[in-house]
Amino acid sequence: MSEITGVKSNPATDQIISNANAGLGKEDFLKLLTVQLRYQDPLNPMENTEFIAQMAQFSSLEQLQNMNQSLNKNLGSEQQLHTAFQNNLATSLVGRTVEIPTIEVDWDGEQATDIGYRLGEGAGSAKLQILDGRGQLVREFDLNPATSRGTISWDGVSRQDSEVPEGAYRVLVLAEDYAGGRVHAEALKQVQVEAVRYDATGATIWAGGQQLSLEDLSGVIADN
Repeated sequence: MSEITGVKSNPATDQIISNANAGLGKEDFLKLLTVQLRYQDPLNPMENTEFIAQMAQFSSLEQLQNMNQSLNKNLGSEQQLHTAFQNNLATSLVGRTVEIPTIEVDWDGEQATDIGYRLGEGAGSAKLQILDGRGQLVREFDLNPATSRGTISWDGVSRQDSEVPEGAYRVLVLAEDYAGGRVHAEALKQVQVEAVRYDATGATIWAGGQQLSLEDLSGVIADN
């Protein structure tokens, strides 16, 4: 605020000015202006232009504060709406089949298992590897880099054309761009959403024995 002229020193004025650094509100501003008028020097009264300028400052301050309050209120409403939307979306997934990232694939020793995958943009080559518990390569599949999503079927046969024991195996999806740089890629598995629970942080999804959020889901499988 500009320096005030034509006003004699006054304890009330000095106190308000000393508190300005702590945050001058519109009530303080109006009080300060009132004190100015009360204690102004009769031989050197405040100019009309100065009075109008300070009233304009007060009006601008009030408008800015009102705008700030309105903005904070709108942001709070938008956050509540966003939370309600996410909660409703999570609830609608109960009983549905969804895709989530995985690093494991289960082979039951009988039926072929499907393994989904997702490739990042710009992939020039990609492959899916199945490893055993010791990290040894069991089987490798070449993937079409032009397809960002897909599924391969593994029948439990190793790269030596022998059937592997049933159990859990590690799965990796590796992708590179045309310059040999790494491209984000991941394996996916399908699980059914069993329940949705809510707390102060929002909705928590329980699927495939795991605790997940909406951000953990890679897709929702269409009902047959």
